[in-house]
Order: sequence, then C-alpha cells, then structure tokens
Amino acid sequence: MGPRRRRRKAETPRRRPGSPPPPAPPTPPPPRTPRRGAPSGTPSRPSSRRRHRVLREIRILQKSTNLLLRKMPFCRLAAEAFLIHLFEDAYLLSLHAGRVTLFPKDVQLARRIRGIQEGLG
Repeated sequence: MGPRRRRRKAETPRRRPGSPPPPAPPTPPPPRTPRRGAPSGTPSRPSSRRRHRVLREIRILQKSTNLLLRKMPFCRLAAEAFLIHLFEDAYLLSLHAGRVTLFPKDVQLARRIRGIQEGLG
C-alpha cells in the first residue's frame, strides 16, 4: 500500500481586501392590505363580468353561420383522418391474408367492405 493521502478540509471563501461586500439577500415584498369592499375573512368570488362575457360570446357564435375553422386546414385534417383509417383497415386485411406487405388489392377490398365507391361517397 502506498502512502495515505490526507483529505483536504473545505475552507470557507475569504473576501479579498478592497472588494465590495456581497449583495444582501432580497427582502420579501410587504404584505398586501385587503380591499375595503370585502371583509377580511371571506373568500373573494370570481368577477361576474368575465362569466357574462363568455356567455355572450357563446350566444353570438351559436347564432352566426360563419365557419369557426378555416376551410383548407380542415380539409387536410379530414383527408388525413380518412386515409389513415383506410390504411389501417387495409393493413388488417393484409395481415389476415398472411402477408405483411400492403397491396393495392387490400385497399380496394377495404373500400369495398366499407361501401365506398369512386369519389368520397
């Protein structure tokens, strides 16, 4: 065995003479005083103005016939969902046939089972 090494003691850092003193820790902000309108022991209710504004917006949107979503992003989303569902069904048919590869005939059979002819119908 070699010579034992002594462990060093952790020293506290010393301030050099002439350096500025370390900044004082931030003081917490003073406590808020309660409002005059509400007694100090009761919890405050949410403002009814916000609730009325939301209800008014709902009524306006229910009466209008404007589209809430833009047409093209919605069309892309709907087309993607349709194709994903179709390919999932077609892949299940290919697995049922004992294959892993998806063939066009699987997609055609999935469309035929669903009752989808040419177009979207």
